Amino acid sequence: MVITFLPVNKKIETASGISVEEAAVKADIETGAVCNAKGTCGKCKVMVTKGNNRLFTAEELKHLTEAERERGFRLACCFFPEGDTCVIVNKPAHEKDSYTLSGIKGNLITAKDNESYGVVLDIGTTTLEAVLYHIASGQPVLSKGLLNPQRSYGGDVVSRITYSLAEEKNTELLQNILLKACNKLINEMASQYGINVNTIKRAAIVGNTTMTGLFQGKSLRKLSRAPFQQDSYNGVTLTAREAGVNIEENGSIFIMPGIGGHVGGDTMGCILSTGLNEEKKKILLMDIGTNGEMVLCNKGRLTACSTAAGPAFEGGNISCGMRAETGAITSAKMVNGMLELHYIDEDDEKVSPTGICGSGLIECIYELYENQYIDETGRFLGVAGEENLYRIWKKEREEIILTQKDIREFQLATGAIKAGIALLLQEAGLQAQDLDKIYLAGNFGSKLSITKAIGVGLLPEVSIENIVYIGNGALAGSAKLLLQEITMEEAETISRKVYHLELSGKENFEEEFIKALSFPVIKKTEPSPK
Repeated sequence: MVITFLPVNKKIETASGISVEEAAVKADIETGAVCNAKGTCGKCKVMVTKGNNRLFTAEELKHLTEAERERGFRLACCFFPEGDTCVIVNKPAHEKDSYTLSGIKGNLITAKDNESYGVVLDIGTTTLEAVLYHIASGQPVLSKGLLNPQRSYGGDVVSRITYSLAEEKNTELLQNILLKACNKLINEMASQYGINVNTIKRAAIVGNTTMTGLFQGKSLRKLSRAPFQQDSYNGVTLTAREAGVNIEENGSIFIMPGIGGHVGGDTMGCILSTGLNEEKKKILLMDIGTNGEMVLCNKGRLTACSTAAGPAFEGGNISCGMRAETGAITSAKMVNGMLELHYIDEDDEKVSPTGICGSGLIECIYELYENQYIDETGRFLGVAGEENLYRIWKKEREEIILTQKDIREFQLATGAIKAGIALLLQEAGLQAQDLDKIYLAGNFGSKLSITKAIGVGLLPEVSIENIVYIGNGALAGSAKLLLQEITMEEAETISRKVYHLELSGKENFEEEFIKALSFPVIKKTEPSPK
């Protein structure tokens, strides 16, 4: 039988007994799934215009509205065609496209013959981001980002590790997917800037322990069980040919050293970019993403930990979640009982809200809590409680909702980070009020309302003026390695001085985590200046 995917117009010949999601993966088509085809995320909605038997599974009845089912929508991972089928991929076709990174300004430097370039790559669980550098001037000239195509095999590091260990071939599969995506970014930047990839002589790679392990094709078995430690966290230097990276084949590939457990090179990049290793004050560094990594500097002593926050802050596991792209709701304010929304590219008359990104999720939940639509436990109240959801936006048949499950996903993510911070402070004998500064890294931080992030408990209660957004610190730190402002040996020396606090070994982690699930008491404050 043949499965036809539109609008990309790809035809896949396959035997019966294979799901639409499996066929899409083989065709290199992104459906938006982040649960490894378990039917739990509800992100792989596709419209079936031919061959739809309408035998909906329990998962489909849960994730698809009656209107969606009437229009022919199915979950790609739950629908197993029995004959020729035509499928329209609803929204994620564009997610394969790369995008320019916000906050990184390219410099106009005329490309000349015999000049060298370098690339820094942040291989995150959800996104891959790269910056092309002109080596002689040390200036960035171009940047690109791309959703990590491994997302189809799980939205967080735990599910990615589980998949890699399920079969012997899976680690190599995930490595090849990652290398293909990295090379796509490199090729696109080289083509756009008008240079040959052979003029790129170096690349510096950062990522969490799972991602850099998969980049090298290493087994992740030791990360899957206590004490959650890889054999080595040293930096690695390879040739491009050895690494499979598409730059000059004898060019150098530098993989940033890690720290311990799941605290990897991305955290080291943030430390280097902020100079935290040289600070003498009391500073907390927070890198919030699919993983939450925190580093506490207590008068020169660095302690780091990692929590599995999950993909909620990047739109994963949220009913209408998405990354920060066109149509994504970024902020909200309750006015006369209705949420007044702002979304990306709202000035374009053709653009309507299409989902909620991380900052929008925080603001919507804050507004619902402050205006008593949910209580301190996160439970919906009143009519919303009976329906178990809140309609943020609706137009004809389209709507954006927040469900009770979405609130719980957010609480789990926030609770993990709050518990990690609490144990870091306890270890140092400090209170949040003792902190001189908080460095905030992570992609959604630039649009984040600091006041509302404090209001829902994501950030500690400190003065707003003491919270500084640093952007992608991992990329900035890896640039120091790329441009040889710091050597690999110096980076390794710094990494060995960072004490790794393994939260799974702390008896009171569960207690702190449970305490952290509830929202803090709302304090009436002025809107954040940011």
